[in-house]
Amino acid sequence: MAPCGEVAGAVASMLFALGFAGVFCAPPSAGFCAEPIVVSQGAFAREARLADGGERGRVDVDVLACREDAGAAEAVCLAAERALRGAAWPIDVDGVRIASVDSGGAGPRGRDGSGRWLWGFTLICTVVRHVG
Repeated sequence: MAPCGEVAGAVASMLFALGFAGVFCAPPSAGFCAEPIVVSQGAFAREARLADGGERGRVDVDVLACREDAGAAEAVCLAAERALRGAAWPIDVDGVRIASVDSGGAGPRGRDGSGRWLWGFTLICTVVRHVG
């Protein structure tokens, strides 16, 4: 598996703990896993410097469900979004605290190169990290 950023890795672990299988940080080959859930992390966007030297900001994590059937891609995507929004936050991982999450809403993302259906959403993570 490709290495995850700390926030994407925490989201992938949370999905696995919530009962989702085939969760990856980079698209696997179809021969390895034909119907994955792929998470990818965007850059940290600082919103505030904290008195203790830490930073509070936002990290967007894209979650993409890939399925042979369009209806299954939609169902898995909506279930993952619902599960993550209802999960037990905050969590701490590798010096970063994911304080809360929200999502931008799920929707179709077309088809991949092998013709599988894609549905996805962006999980908006409020994080606190310590600098230095």
